[in-house]
Amino acid sequence: MPPPFRPLSQAEFASELMNYPWHARIWRVDMHHTWFPAHADYRSLASIEAMYRFHVHDLGWDDIAQHVSIAPDGVIWTGRDWNKTPASVGGVLNRWAFMFETIGNFDEGHDQLKGRQLESVVFVTRAVQKRFGLPPQALLFHRDVPVTAKTCPGTTVCKNDVVARVSQCDVGSVIQLRR
Repeated sequence: MPPPFRPLSQAEFASELMNYPWHARIWRVDMHHTWFPAHADYRSLASIEAMYRFHVHDLGWDDIAQHVSIAPDGVIWTGRDWNKTPASVGGVLNRWAFMFETIGNFDEGHDQLKGRQLESVVFVTRAVQKRFGLPPQALLFHRDVPVTAKTCPGTTVCKNDVVARVSQCDVGSVIQLRR
């Protein structure tokens, strides 16, 4: 999963999710937005590599923070090794979470989470939840953590709407095919 980072379709993501040699027992999916890069700043692989450099060289982390990044066009980019604890919401809360970054700034007046990107957000969330037998409500927005002052994943992203979409997402046929 670490560099080189690879772009995945939803079907490819599901296949890797089901065939991955899991050691971690995931119990929650954590949703973030990048804030920067925003949609207008997104440059495919170059943006993923820039996030990696920022996380490792500037922040001093051991890897890119997220397990996957979801691009404005819906492409799912690999990131941190899926068995490694993400740099998500802080401290012990990070353990056993699967964390993704949604590329964009979804605060009021900026990007909108819609189309193929929203479809991939819903798909990734539900696929991970199905793989580990979790309910659609096993989704944490960064702003849900009481000690954070962030709006992440953005003031225009409504958790109830995302959970409702995740509840309606049928990943069963894709997941079953990959087992």
